[in-house]
Amino acid sequence: MIDYHLHTYLCGHARGRMEDYVKNAIQAGLEEIGFSGHFPLLHLSDRELASNLSIPEEKFPLYVEKVLDLKKKYPCIKIRLGCEVDYIPGCEEGVVKRLQPYPFDYIMGSVHLLDGFLFDHPGYMEEWEKRDVDEVYRNYFSRLLRCIRTGLFDIIAHPDLVKKFGFLPRFPLDSLYQKVARALQENNMVAEINTSGLRKPVKEIYPSLDFLKILCKYRVPVTLGSDAHSPEEVGKDLGKAQKWAEEAGYKEYASFSGRNFRLLPFPSP
Repeated sequence: MIDYHLHTYLCGHARGRMEDYVKNAIQAGLEEIGFSGHFPLLHLSDRELASNLSIPEEKFPLYVEKVLDLKKKYPCIKIRLGCEVDYIPGCEEGVVKRLQPYPFDYIMGSVHLLDGFLFDHPGYMEEWEKRDVDEVYRNYFSRLLRCIRTGLFDIIAHPDLVKKFGFLPRFPLDSLYQKVARALQENNMVAEINTSGLRKPVKEIYPSLDFLKILCKYRVPVTLGSDAHSPEEVGKDLGKAQKWAEEAGYKEYASFSGRNFRLLPFPSP
C-alpha cells in the first residue's frame, strides 16, 4: 500500500520530524510513501498567514534536501518527492519557474482558496454562513477544472475538498463530476483518494463514492493519501480507501516515479 500525501512541520500547520513519518510508515507496513509539502503561497500578501499554510519559499530547498536524504537513509521503503501546489489563476508562470529545478516524482494540484475565501480553513467557518453554498460549489469546481486544464500537475488532490465542513449544495453534482473526470482523462492525470475527510466534520473520504464511480467510468487512475499532518496519521484509514476504490470499480492504483506513473494491483486484504 502507498501513502502519497504526507506533510511536514515546514508548512507551519503540521508537526513531527519527517524521519518519524518514515519510521511510522515502515512500522505500518507501507511499501511506498510520498512527501507532498505545501508549495509556497507566493500570492498571499499576508506572509504570516502564508507561512502557516505553506512552506516559506526560502525553506523549500531544505524540504527537498530532507526528502532526498531520507530516501538514501531508508532504502527499505520507496520514498517519493512530491509537493502540493494550491492553484491560483495567473500564478502559473511563477509556479512553473520555481518547480523546474527540483527532481519531483509527482506534483499535486489542489484548490483551497476562492477569491480570498479559504473555504477549508477553520478560521473561515463563519464565512460559510454568509455565502450561497451552491455558488461556492460551482466556483470550486470551476476553479478545479481550470487547475486540471493547466497541464501543470500529475495528481488532483482531494477532488471534492469543498465538502469538508459538511455544507452541501441543493443541486445534484453528477454533471460537475463528469466534467472533472473528462478533464482528468484528457490531461492524463490521476485522482487522489484522500482519507482525511474521515477525520473532518463531513466524515467521508474525498472523493465521494458517486464521484469516484464516475472517475472510474472515465478510466481516471487513482492514488491514495492520508493527508498526514503528524507521524501518527501516516497510513491512516488506507484500508478503507482501498475498499472505497474497489467498491467504485477500481482494481489498480498509480505509483509515480520521475513524474510518470504505472498501475499496480491493489494488495489482497
